[in-house]
Amino acid sequence: VPVPLTVAVLGGEVQVPTLKGKLALKIPPETQNGRSFRLAGQGMPHLGNSSHGDIFARVNVVLPTKLSDKEKELFQQLGELRS
Repeated sequence: VPVPLTVAVLGGEVQVPTLKGKLALKIPPETQNGRSFRLAGQGMPHLGNSSHGDIFARVNVVLPTKLSDKEKELFQQLGELRS
């Protein structure tokens, strides 16, 4: 699931496509790239009954492109704070 950098760092929600439509997934603050979330009961239906399996959503942090001068400056300031 593509997750914007700001959502991965600060937390928020993203929409996840499922067999039943889109589902809001809460992303906790400081979520790392590659983390998986289990969505219980949102997967393929089981044969012979009405229950559904689970699906897993793996976080793919999307880095910003075409940064403005102000955004570059803010990232430089953040880098200085963290070093």
